[in-house]
Amino acid sequence: MSAALLSALAGAGLVAAVAALTLAVTALTARAATPVAAPALAATYVLKVLVLGWVLLTVPAPEALERPWFGAGAVAGVVGWLAAAAALAARWHRRAGAARAAARPAGTGPDPDHDPEGASP
Repeated sequence: MSAALLSALAGAGLVAAVAALTLAVTALTARAATPVAAPALAATYVLKVLVLGWVLLTVPAPEALERPWFGAGAVAGVVGWLAAAAALAARWHRRAGAARAAARPAGTGPDPDHDPEGASP
C-alpha cells in the first residue's frame, strides 16, 4: 500500500476510535439509575482532549506518515461519521413517528383547525 493510503486510513481510524469510545461510554451509561451520562461524556471528552494533545506534543510522527493525507482521512472519517449519525437519527425519528401514529386511536389525529392557545377562529 502507498504511504498516502495508509496515512488516510490512519486518520480515519483515529476518528473511528474516538467515536467508538464515545459510543461505548454512551451505551454503558444510558440505562443507569441516576443521570450519569452527561458527566461521563464530559469527562470522556476532557480525557480524549488531554490524551490526544499529549500524543500530538510528545510522540513524533512516523516518517511514512503523509500529513495532508492523514488530515484528509480524518476529515473523511468525521464526514462519514456525521452522515451515518444523521441517517440513523432520521430512521429512528421515522420509526418513532410511525409508532406514535399506530398507537393513536382512529380519527384522533391532529386537527388542523385546532389552536393550541385556545383562541377561536
